[in-house]
Amino acid sequence: MTTGSTRVDIQQAYKPFHDAFIANPYPFYEVARRSAPVFYSEEIDHWVVSRYADIKQIIMDDETFSVRNTLTPITPLSEAAQKVLQEGGWRLTPALGNNDRPDHSRFRQNLMRIFTVQMMKDAEPYVRGLVNSLVDKIEQKGEAELIDELIFQFPALVVLHMLGFPEAEMPVLIAGGKDRNQFIFGQPSEEEQIEMARNVASLFSRCAELVERKRKDPGDDTTSALLTLRDENGQLVFNTDEVTSVLFAFFTAGHETTASLIGNSIRHLLTHRDQWEKICQDPSLIPNAVEESLRFDSAVVGWRRFATRDVEIAGVTIPEGSQVLLLLGSANRDEEVFESPDRFDITRDNAQMHLSFSKGIHTCFGNVLARQEIRVVLEVLSSRLPGLQLAGDQDFELMPNLVFRTLYHLNVKW
Repeated sequence: MTTGSTRVDIQQAYKPFHDAFIANPYPFYEVARRSAPVFYSEEIDHWVVSRYADIKQIIMDDETFSVRNTLTPITPLSEAAQKVLQEGGWRLTPALGNNDRPDHSRFRQNLMRIFTVQMMKDAEPYVRGLVNSLVDKIEQKGEAELIDELIFQFPALVVLHMLGFPEAEMPVLIAGGKDRNQFIFGQPSEEEQIEMARNVASLFSRCAELVERKRKDPGDDTTSALLTLRDENGQLVFNTDEVTSVLFAFFTAGHETTASLIGNSIRHLLTHRDQWEKICQDPSLIPNAVEESLRFDSAVVGWRRFATRDVEIAGVTIPEGSQVLLLLGSANRDEEVFESPDRFDITRDNAQMHLSFSKGIHTCFGNVLARQEIRVVLEVLSSRLPGLQLAGDQDFELMPNLVFRTLYHLNVKW
């Protein structure tokens, strides 16, 4: 049983918004798993859970642990920021990641009618062609800031194409998606909240405008498919606000999260140079390299739940009505599941057991597409730029927030 004093020590050591923690949270995760696997953090008003078995138990129990709070800002919004959202037309409705059963089932089951495995396979030639076209632009330079010149553009263009957005809208959509993560999971000042609220509301408005255009003039795209999807009684499945909310979620998750996954994967493959050389010599290792990258340093290292009743986890009672933070990044380094968990090893035989895409009914809806995009990027880069390496000494600056590990810059040369 963990002692009260140990939990207090862990509470005081947990500084999720400090620069050192953001740069490398994994040493703290290890201490938490061993000393206080469940503790309360006053700073964020969440019970924090760090062990694989406990986290898996929680995410599989969607009756006890609701997802209603997943997109509620960690830092309460100022009145001014709330006003900006309202005036900007903000009307996000629960859809997938923040929606509980039974309504969650309506969304997921019907979306699966559109986002089939075959659809993802059919999209691969476009995805591969897009990566190659971006590499064409940098190949002769011999160096690049890979985040801006490839990694952030690529998944954004994929999502724009899929949803039916004009490519010219990419800058506004990227800005809104990036601010969304800071807005929800960061500690922005009141002034920053107001500016972020403008960008987030603008992104939502762009989604609403696209929905209205496609309602009047449907095309061969996902937005049109969502708007025309009908149930067995011939009734439309989704209203326009629901489709807008789905688009908002798809763009921000399908862009920001995937870009972060790609950046982290390339960073660690190049840092562990022998692993990069392995995939250059044997591309069949790339799918497992993707899984190991997801395990070792994923884009999302934490997610949230809301306790609907008093519940005991690892000998600690989490009271009804409490918010819970699941340290997915800690679960992915749990020594009870992964041998030598701090070693980056693309041949690891159980890398796919990571929890980066969650489990159960809230398994990340876009995980197939995300895996495909990362795999294709690694296949193209390892084939066309096998001499790729990190350019000199560089600080790997990450977005300051509670759960996303998003690199700002990645300088490379070849």
